[in-house]
Amino acid sequence: MNEEIKYESVKKSKKIVFIIWLLPFIALLISSIMVYKHFDEQGEEISIYFDNAEGLVSGKTPLKYKGIKIGVISSIEVDINNIDKFLVKISVHKQALDLVTRKGTMFWKVEPKATITEISGLNTILSGIYIEAMPKVKSVEEIKKLPKRYIFQATNEKPIDYFEEGLFLTLKSSKGSLEVGAPVLYKSFVVGKIVKKNLVKNDILYTIFIEDKYKSLVKQSSNFWNISGVDLKATLSGIRFKIDTLASLIAGGIQFDSNSQEEGIKNTKKVFELYDSKDEIAYLKDYLVLQSNQGHNLEVEFSKVFYNGIEIGFVDDLKYLPNEKIGYIFIKLKKEFSSILEYKPYFELVKPSFSLENIEGLSTLVKGNYIKVTKTTNKLSKVDDIYTLNDKSIAKSVYNIVLKTKDSINISENAPIYFKNIEVGKVKNKKLFKNSDELRVEAEIFKEYKYLVNDSSIFYAQFPIEINANIDNISFKTAPLNGFINSSIAFETPNLKTKRTINRFELFSSYKQMLEEKYLQQKAKRFTISLDDANLIATSNNIYFKGVEAGKVLSKIYNEKTSKIDVEIFVFENFANFINESTKFYALDSLNIDFSLSKLNINTQPLDRLVKGGISFITLNEEAKKVNKFYNFPFYKNLEEIYNEKRFNNDGLRIVVNAKRKSSLKENSPVFYRQLQIGVVEKYKLSKDGTNVQLQLYIDKEFKNLVRENSIFYNATAFGMKISLLGVKISTETLETLLTGGISLVTPTQYKQKAKQMSKFPLYDDVQEEWLQWNPKFEKL
Repeated sequence: MNEEIKYESVKKSKKIVFIIWLLPFIALLISSIMVYKHFDEQGEEISIYFDNAEGLVSGKTPLKYKGIKIGVISSIEVDINNIDKFLVKISVHKQALDLVTRKGTMFWKVEPKATITEISGLNTILSGIYIEAMPKVKSVEEIKKLPKRYIFQATNEKPIDYFEEGLFLTLKSSKGSLEVGAPVLYKSFVVGKIVKKNLVKNDILYTIFIEDKYKSLVKQSSNFWNISGVDLKATLSGIRFKIDTLASLIAGGIQFDSNSQEEGIKNTKKVFELYDSKDEIAYLKDYLVLQSNQGHNLEVEFSKVFYNGIEIGFVDDLKYLPNEKIGYIFIKLKKEFSSILEYKPYFELVKPSFSLENIEGLSTLVKGNYIKVTKTTNKLSKVDDIYTLNDKSIAKSVYNIVLKTKDSINISENAPIYFKNIEVGKVKNKKLFKNSDELRVEAEIFKEYKYLVNDSSIFYAQFPIEINANIDNISFKTAPLNGFINSSIAFETPNLKTKRTINRFELFSSYKQMLEEKYLQQKAKRFTISLDDANLIATSNNIYFKGVEAGKVLSKIYNEKTSKIDVEIFVFENFANFINESTKFYALDSLNIDFSLSKLNINTQPLDRLVKGGISFITLNEEAKKVNKFYNFPFYKNLEEIYNEKRFNNDGLRIVVNAKRKSSLKENSPVFYRQLQIGVVEKYKLSKDGTNVQLQLYIDKEFKNLVRENSIFYNATAFGMKISLLGVKISTETLETLLTGGISLVTPTQYKQKAKQMSKFPLYDDVQEEWLQWNPKFEKL
């Protein structure tokens, strides 16, 4: 069976064929667009000249702005006009072209950099070197106002980014020891850094950046100085060693000060001076120049300039001109002393001078040769450009005085005269006064110190070392260094307002003697104390009033008229006003013991009075009549004696009791009534016939009515003992009377008339029991 085979033709889709033929056109279109976009983004080329093209690669090294790629190097060529330069052409993206191609745009190569002050560009180790761009101004509107430019010169270092928030300042210095990146510090805190360093003519200009949060610290009057990291200064007084931050130790740095009372800086264009050190701020910028044709042995930075003993400058440089045989000394002078130049200063070279009689310039053994400045006028004058350095002292106007003494004092001619260790004069000569053993020293006080001398001045010979030791303290008085070899004179003027009416003064032999005279020059009054025994008062005794020193004893003289010792005392005026006819002077007890069964009081004076003794006084009646120096005051052994004298007046009752023996009774032994003290034993003596002891009692005024004609007195010291089957009974007035003695009074219940003055009574040794039962009732005491 034959099968019928049918053939059908295959029909291809025209749509598929169309798509296949369309693909090349699409690819071409995309390629065209990409090519167009590539060339469109390339914008235009700019030319930049570099001094060094190392690391730059054509077609690879990018141009960036703040990390964003805005172009790429298209070619690198050697400049045909200058083979030391390289012309680098960069194809800049179209979007950035309008911002880059403007006048003032800066370009620089960013590559790895490591110095002692800065480490930067580390990211280029992996990504490669690139070129950075920075426009001249910040805003787009301002950039577009700048003229177009396509050719530029690259900078060798990263320029300063003035757009950064903060403060940019310029400092001027004569030295270029600091590097870019070195820190700027305020009180040891890093607040900024050096961002630029330029050489302009003969000066180094540093541009520094202060961070925004610290810029208010900079004032118009701020001072900037170089910190080397290590500051070492050594003098005879000690050694100062200071280290700042680690960064400043390695690379140096800058520090500045700030006046908190001043507003922040307004003129940011001001050029500040950068000082070599903080100490240099105190000195004038310009030199003080001296000229000399003599040898001076001055040393740079070590030789000093002094005015009235105060250091005011130092030698900073020395120059010598052989042809002219003249040398120049360049001095740095402190600003605060610059006015000295307006008063015709005299510059003197001070160096040691030795002779058999005298040594001058001894201080130079410690200081070295130095320059001394003296003002020669008090009127303002023109400041000279150059001054002369003299090798002799200036001839001074002087005020002549005469010092006199009877002591043997070793003073040589030209010996210095000091006031508070400053030389203010010198001795001219010394000689004995005619027909006398008085030594007279003629001296001269430099005119500018004349005001220090007046009628209150006290002159004394000054020893190299004078030691004064007493119970109060030990003091050392030393002369200036020159006085250790040369004899000298010193003086003090307690009151500069005192008038000057004399030119002759007493010369005291020592500082101690001068102090005594100075003591006596205080406002005071003199009085006289009359003594029977000179040993009661010593000339070293001080006078006290209520424990405060009020004066001292001056002298003791035997008075032939009164056969007594007259003691002259010196009492300060403010204490002398308390002295009148009622004043009593008495010796201060060094040790006073008040002992009884109920208490033990030990009172001592301060150590100096305990050893030296002292005198005090008390005024009983402030309204009493005032006295003069010739009034003779009696002297009491102690204050108790004064009170006893005051107590034993005629207001009380005096009676006499006759005792068989004195027993333990003594002066001031108490008299009791019902065990209460009503009086004392005033004094006692042996009766004329020797049969008994007569004790005179003083009964105080308020108790004298207790004593009647029939009153009985018995010895309170009596000690009674009764023995019975029930035990032993011991009786006594008080336990205290067993030790100190005493007398008791009893008055019968039926009492008689009041006892009269100096009435006499027997003193019984024992007390009877019935006496103790008496109980009189007095109408009025």
